[in-house]
Amino acid sequence: MKRSDMVCTQCIKFDGSLCRCYPKPVTVENPAKNWCAQGLWHQWSDQYEEMEPFYWGDWPSDN
Repeated sequence: MKRSDMVCTQCIKFDGSLCRCYPKPVTVENPAKNWCAQGLWHQWSDQYEEMEPFYWGDWPSDN
């Protein structure tokens, strides 16, 4: 997943104009441009050939 795609409108925990990453929902003024490192997104998995959850910190390592 590209970091530029990690915005509220792509996040599973985004509902209308509310971010539900936290216990108390937070209003997001510009969800299409609000980048986040706490959300949960779907990305395509070539390995499983289906959509899978992508969490911040799941970046492939070069090691």
